[in-house]
Amino acid sequence: MILDLNIKPKRIFSVKSKEDMMIAKKFFKNWSWGGGGCPFVLEQPHLSVPEMMKEKIINGMFKITIGE
Repeated sequence: MILDLNIKPKRIFSVKSKEDMMIAKKFFKNWSWGGGGCPFVLEQPHLSVPEMMKEKIINGMFKITIGE
């Protein structure tokens, strides 16, 4: 089907990835994912992808490790 061609697999957001951080910066600036939609999976226990990204960015900046 034609719709199957536009489906991109989602991935885990990583603060170590320059591409992921650029996507996050663009999202928080525009509050929009753009035409491609959200590229990230929602990880537990988070309720939204933006909230999850914020927490991961903050934890990365302060070098806080959760659950390890």
